[in-house]
Amino acid sequence: MKKIGFVIQFLCIALCSFGQEAENGIRFIEGEKWENVLKAAQEQDKYIFMDCYTSWCGPCKALAKDIFTRKDVGDFFNANFINVKYDMEKGEGKELYKHYKSNIIGFPTLLLINKEGKVMHQMAGFQEAEVLIAGMKAGKEGKSLFACRDRYAAGERDLAFLKEYVAALEGAFLKDDIEKIVLEYMKTMPLEKLQEKEIWDFVGAFIKDPYSPQFDYVIFNIDRLANKVKFDRYQVERQLSWALDKAVDQLVEIKFDKNETPLRLVEETGKMDTLLRLINRGNLKRAETCRAKIKIYELELAQKWDEVYANQMVYRGIKALGYSDSYLEKTVQYLVAYCPDKAILKKYLALIEELQGEEDKNTSRMKTNYYGTLSVLYAKLGDNKKAKEFKKMDDKLKAERAKEFEKFLKESK
Repeated sequence: MKKIGFVIQFLCIALCSFGQEAENGIRFIEGEKWENVLKAAQEQDKYIFMDCYTSWCGPCKALAKDIFTRKDVGDFFNANFINVKYDMEKGEGKELYKHYKSNIIGFPTLLLINKEGKVMHQMAGFQEAEVLIAGMKAGKEGKSLFACRDRYAAGERDLAFLKEYVAALEGAFLKDDIEKIVLEYMKTMPLEKLQEKEIWDFVGAFIKDPYSPQFDYVIFNIDRLANKVKFDRYQVERQLSWALDKAVDQLVEIKFDKNETPLRLVEETGKMDTLLRLINRGNLKRAETCRAKIKIYELELAQKWDEVYANQMVYRGIKALGYSDSYLEKTVQYLVAYCPDKAILKKYLALIEELQGEEDKNTSRMKTNYYGTLSVLYAKLGDNKKAKEFKKMDDKLKAERAKEFEKFLKESK
């Protein structure tokens, strides 16, 4: 008798939780003691759908307002689950957050929990109604994220299953796991399979490593692939261009130690040759910028300092290195550390002084600061007085900007 009374009381709470508006949508029980929820799940032999939210979370509010209130969503969830919601920063929610922390990667997190309290499926972030229903339906039918994970660990690798697994991971917002699975699949796949639309749709967006055979294949067969697969060529070329640009930046990047001294560049001929081969074949957007950066990198490695300056001035004139002079600044700092030719350094000094003069006239709050670069140049050229003067100006400007940023953070709270 007690058991029946508890279930009736629990159902009454559920039906009245959110008033008239909730009648068309999901009927949630909010903030209920977790032990009571588990008892109800055991007695009704149902899964628990838990909305883990916070009061400050925008996507949580959007789900509550636009998705949970829909009739189709309410019909499915009310018929199949005990629906509960908890603010993870208040009351019972704080304890539940500690208990299910490994499953809550952000807010909102949506959990499907069995009557023993074990998470059977999880989703995260704002979800459209049809995606939310499909995801939780799959979880209820045993096609959950965790079931897929077990099948994958057991060695299942057919494409239909992998697509199902990736869909579950997408719903849970586990993007890193998706990339690992797709990259692993590509290792076992003949390159010619990229010409099949189903395969391309599954792996195409993950072909971003210029040193991979798949990237090479796409660059050298892009016309044939575009014809067979019918992909968005602009989007694919943009993806390839971005990947090459990033790889070139990593190759030529000037790194600094803890004392802000540039480290010597390392010669990586194999990588450089691979990138140039792809850049020259693809001739994609920003190809000229990539070539320019590699050329200067080669000259720096060869310590041909006069050619570094000459080429950089040409590239700067045609904007091949972009519209910012940040690349120029790093080159100067590298030359200060390793170039013994003071005549070259004086040429760079004249240019940096000119740039700083232009910035001094600039009334914008976003102007560039070259004082630090001027300081190291003057120190290298033996003028310690000016080096200290510009160092002082650099420190002052940096302190002012740090103060402004701190003020901005306070005002934006």
